[in-house]
Amino acid sequence: MKFLSFFHLALVIVFAALNGIMLYLFMLQLPYGLDPFLFSLASWDKLSPQIVYVAAICALIAVAGAVLVQRLPELWKNRLLYARSQFPHPASDAFLTTRKQPFESRDLQAKFPMVKDSGFSRRVQTEVWLDAYQRHNGKAVVLNTRIHWDMLRDIYILSLYFLGFFLVGWIINMGVPFQIVGIYLFLYGTQTLFLLFTARRTGFRVVDNVLALELGMEEDSSKPLGRGRK
Repeated sequence: MKFLSFFHLALVIVFAALNGIMLYLFMLQLPYGLDPFLFSLASWDKLSPQIVYVAAICALIAVAGAVLVQRLPELWKNRLLYARSQFPHPASDAFLTTRKQPFESRDLQAKFPMVKDSGFSRRVQTEVWLDAYQRHNGKAVVLNTRIHWDMLRDIYILSLYFLGFFLVGWIINMGVPFQIVGIYLFLYGTQTLFLLFTARRTGFRVVDNVLALELGMEEDSSKPLGRGRK
């Protein structure tokens, strides 16, 4: 677990650093790539003091982002991921959903009649799932998907964070040719959308894996129980 925690932290730091470099290049009105980055370093004296200010600001943004994502409460991470202020946990509609699950909804409702009795309250659904999670959180199929979800969710929060600073930088640098802006817009936008959908899907998989185990479905480490949800 210590190794996974270290890997999680290292992944956050690397992602923040790469996005900070992208923001640095954009603020200098340079195209994206290794060669422009090396060119900026080679021309440091010629571009000073502007390049010093840009580098310092982008480095500060990257460090602040890496720290923020570690300290942000899980509730707020879920709110940003699922775009819901109330009951943002993916388990809040686990017992009454149109998504495909690896079990029958009627079996799940029969197992937990209190959910149906509550009128499928989001609060009750979340509480029932959290109780089930406490019983199964040590099993490999749940533990693995939970670790995967935590990593993806943090990286998504970081991508959203940098997208916001990129848009602010775009406003500041309105004179930058769209040929350059378009590249960064594609990179920031694509990574944010990819991580959004991937992290959401993984969160639902965590929920489904726990419920599948509650229904007595056998654990198979080679094929996560929640794989069927789309």
